[in-house]
Amino acid sequence: MKRILMFGACMLLLAGCAKQLDDIRPKDKISSSAVNEADLSKLTNGVLNRMESLTVSFWCDGDYLGENFTSGPGFDYADCHGEIVATSSSWAKSRWQTGFVALMHINELLKSANAANPDNAATKQAKGTAYFLRAYVYYHLVTRFGNVPILRSPSMDVVPISKEAEVWAFIKEDLLEAEKYLEKVTNVYRPSDEACWTLMSKVCLWTGDNANAVKYADMVIDSGFTLGKTSEEYASMFVAGNSSRETVFALANKRSSSFLRIFEKMNDTDPSFNYSMAEELRTSLFADSYGTGDIRKDPTYNPAFPVRIIKFPNGGQNMGQFIANDDPSASPIMVFRLADAYLTKAEAQGASAGLATMKTFMTSRYAAVDLPASMDEKEFQNLVLDENNREFYAEGRRWFDIKRTGRTDLYKTWNGRDHLLYWPIPQDEIDLVGEDVYPQNPGYNK
Repeated sequence: MKRILMFGACMLLLAGCAKQLDDIRPKDKISSSAVNEADLSKLTNGVLNRMESLTVSFWCDGDYLGENFTSGPGFDYADCHGEIVATSSSWAKSRWQTGFVALMHINELLKSANAANPDNAATKQAKGTAYFLRAYVYYHLVTRFGNVPILRSPSMDVVPISKEAEVWAFIKEDLLEAEKYLEKVTNVYRPSDEACWTLMSKVCLWTGDNANAVKYADMVIDSGFTLGKTSEEYASMFVAGNSSRETVFALANKRSSSFLRIFEKMNDTDPSFNYSMAEELRTSLFADSYGTGDIRKDPTYNPAFPVRIIKFPNGGQNMGQFIANDDPSASPIMVFRLADAYLTKAEAQGASAGLATMKTFMTSRYAAVDLPASMDEKEFQNLVLDENNREFYAEGRRWFDIKRTGRTDLYKTWNGRDHLLYWPIPQDEIDLVGEDVYPQNPGYNK
């Protein structure tokens, strides 16, 4: 950890003058002491730019570990759960280091904003963005590792690991702070009140605070967003330059170089991509059940091109693409959308009240919906998990849904390895500071 902080601090202390701020790459390399109020909006943009890389690097975790993916033509994976079975896991180490380097940049932004005029609009946006993004990064870390260090400010000191409950409380604290400075959404590529409410509803769901999960989800639902009702409207969310009314918060992904192309992981223009749809899902994922005519089916998977997941169009209508995408390198990176609020609300409500929420949601996703008048809790949970997987397939959600609900019975290759629901703390980090400071998660041996 200390090594990570030192690396990140060196990056930030690289010289950068004000005129360099408009270049994407140097935006995150300005010492907080050298940033004035006029620079804050540009520094804020730089940190948002860094979140794009973090989000894309974490993107496929939930689908691959959740058994949604199998090997693509360019790679060969044997046991997906084996990726995190060892304390030397490259997956765990990469996500840990990526997360904490990002937190260092966010804390530098917050430090700069705290030193600026508090009434300045750029200052408020910087503070709101920093608090929101810190909560967002910690959400990624706590749902993987559980216990992690809480960093409230830039520091070269080793910070001991905090318990999972403390991390969840810290995330809620940051979201409440973010809400003080942010405003209602006017630009989906900027953090907003609605983005805070969406993440807060999810945090409340994870921590068993179902009443507040429903409350915050309703605040998003009542904010004027609209669910698409056609395959074209659904598919358009993932296309560059779209104006979807479903998007709550996305990362703009506007770059002149070092492009971030999600499609390259599962549907490249050459046969070198990592992942394909798991074979057993090719006929079952969108099979008719409580609804017929799922609008998400055709934009996600074309059976004529079985190794390609077409949800993120890589250009024109080639290779089974459902929708054209004139500038795939600039496709937005979706973070939260209206479906998050509906499905979070329904899960928090449970079967008795949640069926009505699910019917409202599903009516926009199917040509026809036929839900029973009542369900028991497990039947209802199965319904919500199924809809989450249809809605967010290939967006990195499945493993986390299964972890949150404890439904490891849905795995085919789990073999009782329940300790894997918490990733190992990277052994390299433990070796740096000692196991008394970074205790390993249960079930892992050095």
